[in-house]
Amino acid sequence: MYAGFTLAIVAALALGVLTWYAAWQSQAASDYVRDTRQVMQTLTATEASFNRAEAAQRGYINLRRQSFVDERDDAIEALTNHLATLSRWRQGGPEQQRRIQNLRAAFDDRLQAYREVQALYDAGKPVVLEDRLVASQRLLGRIRSQLAEIEGELQADLAAHEAEAERQSAISRLLFLVFGAALVALLLLMFWRVRADLLGRAEAEADAARERALNGLHARALTLFNAKPDRKAVLEGTLALLAESDGGLFPVSAFYSLEEWGSLRLVAAHGTPSDTKALLDAHDGPLGRAALGGEPVLLQGLDAAHGLRIETGLAVLKPAALLMAPVGYQGRRFGVMVLGSSRALQERDRQFVERLAAQLGVALNNLSQLDGLNLLASELRERGEDIQRKNEQLELASRLKSEFVASMSHELRTPLNAVIGFSEILRDGLVGPLAPQQRQYVNDIYESGRHLLSLINDILDLSKIEAGQMNLSLSAERPAQLAASGLSVVRERAAARRVELVGQVPDDLGLVVLDSRRTLQIVFNLLSNAVKFTPEGGQVTLSMARVPRAQAMSRAASEHSRLFPPAGAVTPDFLEIRVADTGIGIEPGALRELFQPFKQVDSSLSKRYEGTGLGLTMTQRLVELHGGGLELYSRPGEGSVFTVWLPWRPPEVMAGGAAEAAALPPPAAGLPAPPPAAVPGPATPPAPGANGSARILVIEDDTTAARVLRLQLESHGYQVKVVPDAETGLGEATAWRPDAIVLDVILPGMDGWDMLTRLKEAAATQRIPVVIVSITDEPRRGFALGASQVLVKPVEREDLLAALSSMGIAVSSEPGRVLVVDDDPKAVTLVSTHLEAAGFRPVCAFSGEEALAIVRRQRPDLIILDLMMPRMTGFDVLDALARQPETAGIAILVLTAKLVTDEDRAVLRGRVQTILEKAEYQPNQLVAEVRRALHRQRVEPGHRPTNDR
Repeated sequence: MYAGFTLAIVAALALGVLTWYAAWQSQAASDYVRDTRQVMQTLTATEASFNRAEAAQRGYINLRRQSFVDERDDAIEALTNHLATLSRWRQGGPEQQRRIQNLRAAFDDRLQAYREVQALYDAGKPVVLEDRLVASQRLLGRIRSQLAEIEGELQADLAAHEAEAERQSAISRLLFLVFGAALVALLLLMFWRVRADLLGRAEAEADAARERALNGLHARALTLFNAKPDRKAVLEGTLALLAESDGGLFPVSAFYSLEEWGSLRLVAAHGTPSDTKALLDAHDGPLGRAALGGEPVLLQGLDAAHGLRIETGLAVLKPAALLMAPVGYQGRRFGVMVLGSSRALQERDRQFVERLAAQLGVALNNLSQLDGLNLLASELRERGEDIQRKNEQLELASRLKSEFVASMSHELRTPLNAVIGFSEILRDGLVGPLAPQQRQYVNDIYESGRHLLSLINDILDLSKIEAGQMNLSLSAERPAQLAASGLSVVRERAAARRVELVGQVPDDLGLVVLDSRRTLQIVFNLLSNAVKFTPEGGQVTLSMARVPRAQAMSRAASEHSRLFPPAGAVTPDFLEIRVADTGIGIEPGALRELFQPFKQVDSSLSKRYEGTGLGLTMTQRLVELHGGGLELYSRPGEGSVFTVWLPWRPPEVMAGGAAEAAALPPPAAGLPAPPPAAVPGPATPPAPGANGSARILVIEDDTTAARVLRLQLESHGYQVKVVPDAETGLGEATAWRPDAIVLDVILPGMDGWDMLTRLKEAAATQRIPVVIVSITDEPRRGFALGASQVLVKPVEREDLLAALSSMGIAVSSEPGRVLVVDDDPKAVTLVSTHLEAAGFRPVCAFSGEEALAIVRRQRPDLIILDLMMPRMTGFDVLDALARQPETAGIAILVLTAKLVTDEDRAVLRGRVQTILEKAEYQPNQLVAEVRRALHRQRVEPGHRPTNDR
């Protein structure tokens, strides 16, 4: 339609263009004729002007009057203008222009003749008129011939263009008439098209209005379906809405439900007569066909004059049409809607009813499911109540388990604290010398206690992790320090097995925020496991690096590996901890059995290698607690590689920023680092105790544990005061002003937490550093309340001393000055190194003479003396020292490779503190003997040794 309309417009435009072009051509022809006539008039005027000039020239020749000259000149001037006008005419073509140029040249020659004759007359010279007359006649003939040619050509051209102008004018008139007729036809066509469009639009708007009405009715039906939870209410509401559709299109309607036994039961009706049948057979009539067949049935064109009656239940109604629409959903049939219409139904009406029937089927299905859901919800409610009761029982069981674990922790750790503490004191000789066999037995007791403590700690930690009760105490740490601490812990065990330890940790890794204690536990477990399964002569390598997240996440499990990828942490980088060994390796089939509590690779290994099978399980749980990942790669006979990835959190994530984290002192080995807020500020140093020793107040209600702590501290030279409760401790802290307080949490009356709070609130005691030593493992709470360090019982002496040392609390104002005398430089260097690491100031002498010279210059606190030296033996040095009163009281320890006989011991008895043999040299034992000897010198200045070892 629109293409034809466009073509008509284009044709009209083309016809208009042709009409304009024809009119333009006609106008051009008329203009040409007009111009040609003007040229002919100019040519006639030119000839007249020439004739006037000739007549005036003859009059002048005959009469010689000036008036004729003037008349001639006027004619010549007019002639010149006419010739200029003719020269500007371009329509005649090149030939006509040539004739005009020849005519102009002839006129110029004639004018020249005029001037020559006038000049002769003006000069008074004779003029031969006959000769000039002949020449004039020839020139005049030429001029008239040129004029005649031009005029003849103009006449012929004018006739031709007049005929062309007439022809173009006729064409223009014809085209104008055609264009006018076409324009009228186009206007009529446009009028017809616009009228048809308006009528179509009106009809479309009417259809749209009816469609909107049906859509609105459909929307109301959907609202009804969603709002009514009752099936009967939904059906009756639907039939009522259909009665309102399109001006009451369906005034009478009913819904028959399809029963399971094959009958149709009337369940809802609208406008039906009283004798409507309530029960019909589903296998009879069009109603049954619609119900069972699932297709709508339409009966229309019914006429009451013919008396046609349809037994549909609407017995008294003679509708214009009957529409029976089945209602179902996904093959499930619910029934049939019977609709009696007041007029013949259109296709749109049928589509509306079918769409509504489909939506009604969905609604009825939802209502059916709602009934089932209500029943299910009731059952779920009952089951939920049952689950809630069981959860309460589980919570009670969990609480009882936690209480049992806490109770067992206290009951197990308390005797272990005594066993480990006293055995350590006995082992180090703090209460007197032991025979070699006794020392071995005590050491076995100590090691067994430590092993049992490790097992208890692993079980308790594992139970905390599985119960979700273990929290991380995050702090800024240096990976290099963690690696050094882990290597130092297992170095002695590795040396005993002759396994080489290698550390590969760059010093420029910076600070990373993690739980230092748990991370150190991870490193220790992996190193211990590697050393345990590496044969003699093997190698264990610990390396740490900062790797991008993509590298950690790109690992894939294989036949010889077990992978736990990082989960939970979204940091861009990870701290990679890698422990590689050259041990026995693991079979591929056994990899799946690892990382399970109390599970080792197989029974043969469990018998050959010590361990409980908890180390790797704890490692994996601690890594997951950090949000990291773990990988094990192993081949039998080639060794294993454990790789741990911990999220790399920069110090900026901590409150206080990187500057405060960097300013923290490095934590003692094996101790959790306190947060920045827990670091005590500088305090005014209290008055020193006797002999300048630091004073420690121990608050412990368990007498056995208090005795262990006292011995551990006094053996190192501290002054110790013990009180059994917090109330007494508060008074002693104010009155005695100790350098530090060692506090148990579980106390009678006021507990340790309350006492710590009061200590930090009181101005006199708030700057005294406090070390928590208790069964309870709550470092975060301790740091939050102001504790400087938190240790968990049982506490080894080295850990307790390291905690005090990390707070800057020395034994005395001056470390002990120890003179090491031995002719072997290597022995002197070895002993001096261990003494310096323990906090003493060693002085070296490589002969007896040099030792006596040093003693005379500056008296040492203690001398470690070798007996076998050239020139002056150790016995000679003892004699020389005993002869001088100022040196006779110096404490002396013998460290010799000489086989000490009974005679030697008799000579040395009463002159030396103890005798140590180089063949059984142990650094810890030497340091313990030095500390015990110095402690005796401080507390008993006149003490003389009476025992030897």
